[in-house]
Amino acid sequence: MKKLYSAILIANLLIESVGAFVLFAAPEILVDTGNTSAMLWAWNYGFVALAVGSAVFWAWPHRDSFAAAGAVLGILFSFHLAIATALAIADTLFADVVLHGAFAVLCLYLFTQRSKWCLNPASA
Repeated sequence: MKKLYSAILIANLLIESVGAFVLFAAPEILVDTGNTSAMLWAWNYGFVALAVGSAVFWAWPHRDSFAAAGAVLGILFSFHLAIATALAIADTLFADVVLHGAFAVLCLYLFTQRSKWCLNPASA
């Protein structure tokens, strides 16, 4: 489980970093560059993606901590669920809906199972 948690953190960094790069360097792939609001959304989301991707750096030294894992998994679950929902409502980027939805499910699963691989303060 801890290896899956580490893999999710790393995958989150890699995928969100690629997403940010695309949104900064080639937003026309995802949005109409003639639409100022769409361009601002792309750039704003690019920064959000970088921030969420950075979770690995904040969580890595505390991967065994029940509380720290709970916090980072809760934040990642909330983020990925919210983005999947927003994209589904907008009826765009179906692959991204699936990707963010899968991350949300994995984060929720790891959150509920973290007592199996973290140092639980109640048992210490």
